[in-house]
Parts: sequence; C-alpha cells; structure tokens
Amino acid sequence: MAVVAQLLTLAVAWKFMEMELDWEAMLLTVFTLAAINVLSWLRLRNNSPVSNPELFAQLCVDVFALTVLLYYGGGSTNPFVSLYVLPLVIAAATLPSRYTWGMAALTVACYSLLMFFYIPLPHNHHDMGDNAFNSHVMGMWLGFVITALVVAYFVVQMAQAVRSRDEMLIQVREEILRNERIVALGTQAAGAAHELGTPLSTMAVV
Repeated sequence: MAVVAQLLTLAVAWKFMEMELDWEAMLLTVFTLAAINVLSWLRLRNNSPVSNPELFAQLCVDVFALTVLLYYGGGSTNPFVSLYVLPLVIAAATLPSRYTWGMAALTVACYSLLMFFYIPLPHNHHDMGDNAFNSHVMGMWLGFVITALVVAYFVVQMAQAVRSRDEMLIQVREEILRNERIVALGTQAAGAAHELGTPLSTMAVV
C-alpha cells in the first residue's frame, strides 16, 4: 500500500503539477522498497516468528526510504514530512521501549537533517503565489489523512490481537484447571485403589 501510494504521489507530481524532480533516484527508492517487501513476503511464508530486531530493521528501511524521497522533494518543507510519525507509532505499539526510543531518535535525526540538506521543490509558472500555498495545504491535508488512516488501522489491529490473546489465555487457563482436576481425581482414585488393594492382597496371601 505504501509503495502504491508513493507511486501515485510521484505520478501526480509529474503529470498534473508538472514538477521537475530527480525521478530516477526517487523511482529507484520506491522500487527498492517494493523489492524488500517481496523479500519480506517470502520470508513470512515460513513459520519462524518475527523477532524484535527484524521488525525494527523493517521500520528503519521505511524511514530511510521516506528520507530519500523527501530529500529529493523539498526536505522538511514537503508536507508529507509528517509521515515520520507512522513508523514511530508502529514501533511504540509493537516493540519494547528501547526500540521505540531508537525509532524516535532516528526519525528526529532524519527530520532535522532534512531541515538543512535537501533539494528544493521546483516552482513553475503554474505554481506561484496562492497556487503554491494551496498545493502545500492540500499536501498537509493528504499527509494527515494518510497518517490518521494508518494509525487507526494499526490501533484496531493491535486491539484485535490483544483480545485474541486474552481469549487464548483464558482458554489455556481453563484447560490447565481442567487438567489439574483430572490429575487430582486420578490421584484420589489411585489412593483409594491402594487402600482397597492392600487388605485384599493380604487376605489373598493368607
């Protein structure tokens, strides 16, 4: 979904806004991200669990890809810079605190660098004055919509995962209690059989 959204954004900038950007570098970044997604999908086909460092590395790749795209697209002046919030939210919702702080440091560092090192967005005759301002406001709105949708999606998914885990824990707890009752009954039966078996054995011997 992120790759498709990035391609659509670049297509709009090229076709409708007629911007002259470094398309080769930006498209290479998007296709690299797509290739990593394919590799990740293949990796997830086996049943080995995803470790915290692996998930953190995936989020770092997303941050670096976004940083490259923003570098060629106006840096911190690009309204989509707010998308740095997304990997931070995902890290906070799914990873231990040290990874969350690491992601916070990474996103802040990338954002800060983009305030000083970036390629300014070109302006053409269609993009002067109010038009440029309106485009920026529209970009800010779209960035907020994307952020809100992704955050809401992950919060819903996390809530469902927590509920599923709680239901599973309840089932496991009930299973343990049931097994404990069965073991207790078996112990009582064995004790009763022993008490009955001893006198009968003695009588048989006599």
